[in-house]
Amino acid sequence: MKKTLFLLFTSLLGIKSQGNAQDKTPVSFNDLIAKEWKLAYYGDNGKKQPPSKQQADNRMTFYKDKRVLSVEQGKQDQGVWQYDSTTKVLTITDNKTKGILALQVMQLDQSKFVVGYKDPNGTLVEIHMLAVRQ
Repeated sequence: MKKTLFLLFTSLLGIKSQGNAQDKTPVSFNDLIAKEWKLAYYGDNGKKQPPSKQQADNRMTFYKDKRVLSVEQGKQDQGVWQYDSTTKVLTITDNKTKGILALQVMQLDQSKFVVGYKDPNGTLVEIHMLAVRQ
């Protein structure tokens, strides 16, 4: 009887550990970025700068098929994105202007997205965004 309980207990542990291993499957960059992100604040030399009133509703929506929709001060722009996992650079190309924006991905998880952007003066500005929906 003890042997039967031991075998049952051991097999249940095995099933549980397999379930945990499946739960820890890494989520791809495409899966993490594919959602709507709202501007939370800018980081500049360790200081948090909240968005201005005009920027309060700025959002970016990334899609798994590599499309991106940007809403800045009520104006919508569409483009395409690509990610280089070696350099951790996210490149966004505007469909109309063909302008290219290169962003250094600093953090990306289910709820937070942080990228670095070099302004025209060469200063690295962090852009902190939060997921609109999980």
